[in-house]
Amino acid sequence: MKEFLRLLAPLRHKLMAERFLKWFIYGETAAGILCLAVVVLSKFWTEIPVLPFCGGFVLLGLLTALGAAFFLRKVTEKETAETADALGGAERMITTIELLGKGTQNPVEEMAVADGFAKAKETDFAKLYRMRLPVKVLRVLALVVVLTIGAGFMPVQRDKDAEAYANAQLERIEQVKAEETPEFSKEEKKFFLEAAKALEKDLKTAKTKKAAEEAVREAQQNMKQLEKESVSKDLKELAETLKQEENTAALSEALEQGDEASISQAMEQLLQKMAAMDKGQAASLAQQLAEAAENISDEELQEALKALEEALENGADPAEAGEAVKNALLSQAQVNSALRSSLQKLNRNVGQQSLAKKVEGEGESTGGEGQGAEGEGTGGQTGSGGSGTAGVGNGGQGRGFGHAEPEKIYTRSAAGKDGYDAQLKGTDSDEGQTTITEHRTMGQAGTSVPYDTVYGQYRNEAMETLENSSVPYGMRELVSDYFATLER
Repeated sequence: MKEFLRLLAPLRHKLMAERFLKWFIYGETAAGILCLAVVVLSKFWTEIPVLPFCGGFVLLGLLTALGAAFFLRKVTEKETAETADALGGAERMITTIELLGKGTQNPVEEMAVADGFAKAKETDFAKLYRMRLPVKVLRVLALVVVLTIGAGFMPVQRDKDAEAYANAQLERIEQVKAEETPEFSKEEKKFFLEAAKALEKDLKTAKTKKAAEEAVREAQQNMKQLEKESVSKDLKELAETLKQEENTAALSEALEQGDEASISQAMEQLLQKMAAMDKGQAASLAQQLAEAAENISDEELQEALKALEEALENGADPAEAGEAVKNALLSQAQVNSALRSSLQKLNRNVGQQSLAKKVEGEGESTGGEGQGAEGEGTGGQTGSGGSGTAGVGNGGQGRGFGHAEPEKIYTRSAAGKDGYDAQLKGTDSDEGQTTITEHRTMGQAGTSVPYDTVYGQYRNEAMETLENSSVPYGMRELVSDYFATLER
């Protein structure tokens, strides 16, 4: 039996291929129709994920064809023999299979089996067989593919506000792209154009203004992340180490951003602080610099950090060593600086808001002094069998934006910040019972500490929160400017 089936194997393989192709055409035609429907619907509902849906439909069509051709409707031995008989076997093939399956044969049956073997050996049934595919269905599949591709170029149906907002943002993007940036390397230019292209694509497909704004916010976060990733590894390693010390927190933040101006300013401030440090503070900073130098791969920066560490340990003037560190840091900051600059410019442009902001208030302040608003309050006494008294008073308290020397502020460990109303009842008298209501809103103050001690902590926490939050790019600059006005 096995020898005879081996002779018919080429024909069976061809039949299996034909069956698979038929089921594949049917399955992919159905998948194509579903994909066409998804693409058309996505022009009205942009939230529909076209690629995952269409990919799933195509994969399902393929799995259906494989399952049907090789498992559910596989080609049998009997079907192969009948096909061979139709190609000239004249029922010899099916007769031979039946006789071989019977077991023992009589002389006449043995002659019939021998005749079947001879016919199978001399005839190439696989070559004689011509596969028949569903041509009409194949044409439908081709038409569906063309329609699906064409539907992909259909404009997204969106409201006028979304279109106006998207067009304005696309114009800003083109302005940034049109600006010449000779410092761009090929790699930097590639990254920048990819970021801009992704944003343009999302803006063009946004159906509503809300969706377009969400696309801008997401792109801004992606560009901020790309800015961080473009900073050299040495600067990021150093920033992570310096973050632990309050005196170097500002420099750490500047290093994370890779901004040359901020790094230079932060280093100047740090050198001024070094000049006023006592031995304990200098030793602590020296130890921190030693730890940082171990993770630095750039030799120039590593040697400069070690030189500054030695100056602090020996009580020498750190100015010269500090200047060398600053120059090495600025050299590292130039890596991908053109990319960061362009990304920041693009981020600022698309983050511009046309909303008018109105600030209302009645207080004014200059140089740490404020003028309070006038307040009015009433109080009284009531009681049974007695008459009440009432009074009216004026008072006010104001707070300015500045601060005077020496100023102290309260930490945020104050309790009772939520506020509450408390009532105290007095004793009965000839005029009735006295009731006093205290309105508490400010809470209890915490520890009083110098202004400079907590300013940097508050600022760093606020900026770090903004970096890790999905907020418009302009808000980060607004908060940064606000803290700048509070800095001495």
